[in-house]
Amino acid sequence: MQDVQVDGVDGLWAGWCHEGAAAELVRSLKYGRKTAAVTVIADRMASAAPAGPAPDLVTWVPCSPTRRRERGFDPAELLARALARRLGLRARRLLRRLDDEPQTSRSLSGRLAGPRMAVRGGRSGGLILVVDDVCTTGSTLRAAAAALRSGGAAGVVAAVATVAPAAPRQPAALPLP
Repeated sequence: MQDVQVDGVDGLWAGWCHEGAAAELVRSLKYGRKTAAVTVIADRMASAAPAGPAPDLVTWVPCSPTRRRERGFDPAELLARALARRLGLRARRLLRRLDDEPQTSRSLSGRLAGPRMAVRGGRSGGLILVVDDVCTTGSTLRAAAAALRSGGAAGVVAAVATVAPAAPRQPAALPLP
């Protein structure tokens, strides 16, 4: 797997490529409600964290309100809170969705546009780590980074459980198991 680059995101790392057992693990969390998968995924994400300045705060890309009601939880929130614990950082909900359409039900053009987001309750400065479960096109992370920057973030880095093989790439290698 290669390093991923998304416009507006200063750095991004992934636990695995979104295929095989790793993709099944994420799907079991999202669609099978197997929250025990969070432990394995967060451990992997933490082990893949690059060296460098520590973020000031961890947040997550919120799922659509409909998906949250259906599941009873937000997978990205569970991952962000678990990853924050492993990295010794604080986690706080900074983003809110301005739409209710899940990315998976959007057309290609809708997926590329990404969800609309805004910062909740004021401004947040510093370096923010935003967590999501999967990076496919990079659009969701781009939208999250734009909202965080408009809310005062000095920088935005991102971590995802898996990255799709077709995601935007640069030629630096990341280790895989």
